Amino acid sequence: MKNIGGSGLAPWWSARRSRTAPGPSAAVDTDPSTNRRPDSVAVEQLLRIASLSAGLLAILILVFQALRPGYAFRPPPGAPEPVFKSYLDRTAPIILDHFGIPGMVVTTVVRGTPARTYAYGLADRDHRRPMTADTIFRVASISKSLTAWGVLRMVEAGQVDLDAPVQRYLDHWPLPKSSFPTSGVTLRRLLNHTSGLNAGADIFRRPQERVLSAWELLSREGDGPEVGPALLASRPGELFRYSVPGYTILTLVIEERSHRPFQEFMKSEVLRPLGMTSSSFDWDRPLQARTATPYLGNGHAMPVLVPQDLAADSLFSTGPDLARYLAAPLPGNEPAATAGLPAKLVGKITATPNRLPRIELEGLRFDGPSLGRFVERLPDGRMAVTNGGYDPGWSSQFYLIPSTGEGVVVLTNSEVGEPAIAEILAGWASWRGLPATKMTRAHYALRLDVALALGILVMISLYFGSDVIVEVANGARRYGYLRAAALAAGACEVALAFGLLGLWTVLRGPIEMTMPIFYGFGTFAIGLFAVVALSRLVFPPFRASVRPESASSQQVAKLAGRRPSPGQATAVLP
Repeated sequence: MKNIGGSGLAPWWSARRSRTAPGPSAAVDTDPSTNRRPDSVAVEQLLRIASLSAGLLAILILVFQALRPGYAFRPPPGAPEPVFKSYLDRTAPIILDHFGIPGMVVTTVVRGTPARTYAYGLADRDHRRPMTADTIFRVASISKSLTAWGVLRMVEAGQVDLDAPVQRYLDHWPLPKSSFPTSGVTLRRLLNHTSGLNAGADIFRRPQERVLSAWELLSREGDGPEVGPALLASRPGELFRYSVPGYTILTLVIEERSHRPFQEFMKSEVLRPLGMTSSSFDWDRPLQARTATPYLGNGHAMPVLVPQDLAADSLFSTGPDLARYLAAPLPGNEPAATAGLPAKLVGKITATPNRLPRIELEGLRFDGPSLGRFVERLPDGRMAVTNGGYDPGWSSQFYLIPSTGEGVVVLTNSEVGEPAIAEILAGWASWRGLPATKMTRAHYALRLDVALALGILVMISLYFGSDVIVEVANGARRYGYLRAAALAAGACEVALAFGLLGLWTVLRGPIEMTMPIFYGFGTFAIGLFAVVALSRLVFPPFRASVRPESASSQQVAKLAGRRPSPGQATAVLP
């Protein structure tokens, strides 16, 4: 029989219907999808199975990459230090390249003693300056934990009380009037972000610009697009709210009680006694030549900016100096190492509020705030103390396990260093026999969710794409055969596909920063979904039926692929 259909599958169903022509009164179902040879059905089933298998394989590959990236070699628990060094030497350069980070410094604390410092990558890309152990970083919000140490020094000297109303120590600046009781704003609550003060925002200056006083800052640290004064936004002690103005008030307290500039007080009372000789809350000339160049998420260098909010954000330091700070309060160290703080005050650093109804989004990474730090209960029951600093151009994090004296400091000169830090923390935790930290688990969970979503999208696209190919080939879909129901359904699918593509484009920045391995594949997956949706709209489903009372024999012949005969039933298209 002559092939008329023009499709590779058309002769099968066309020939079959030509052998079973209906009588004058019979109704003929001319839907081509219902009249196919067994071998064509087998081909179609094989194609669908292959598409599902390919989609499943994509899911498995993506999940594997999410949970076990190619660079995720882990040192065994309790291995000697050279094994951990080998892990870093092998993985750190790959991680830096993978996340687009110029350089990194890792310093460890082992059994209560600062151990080794490892440097990788570049402190400055343009000048090819290598990262070294004594490279200076601005450690952003890690500054808050050192400020807490300074406040405790004042508590030990009898100059302030942690639980007294802070207004008692403010001679020249009254707390803003509020419907909430200002007597509940205490030093302890300012340190652990439960004072009720608004969140505010960091304010930066270039090195040559004037330093604003704490009074000036408090007049412009309000929330929102307009500059406004710091304010009491909720009842003190009611909830956790990360507050920059709260630490500006601490700057004011330290300066008014000590009668010294904040930077001088912190240098003489905290940094020097702790042995942090390469650290300063003022970016002075001795530190400038050793400071790394900060980089934005797009890889472009930026100038070193100095925070105006001194107590909250302005510490410049090194990995070894921060390791000395971590080790200072641990059991077994000499009393001089604590810079004059008795054990009862050192213990307050890791104390959590008695009542903490909400910690909001920070609860994804930490369990609660302490004085200038956060505490986290590890899955094995041990407590970790941590804090991080994330500002334009910089990312940093430290972890300390007080019960065992294990700690680590990770510093990078990039604002997108957090996922890389999470990977280094995973290797460090494995080496010290610790479960993964919340920070690492949060990043892996995020990658797993994205991997599953993209893999399922690919599987759906491949399956329905194979359906389109099969149904166009056997005539069940036809170009331009638009009916209202098919048009509406197809339009919805296309709108969904392009909506996803638009959302993916909008989220490009954070996705490339945290999961660069998935951005290119995600664009492919959503693009494939869009192509399949468009094809289903352009080739909608096609059905035709034959009725003897109303159709022409020419239509029947065209549908059946043969010449009409006398008395042939006529067909009508719906």
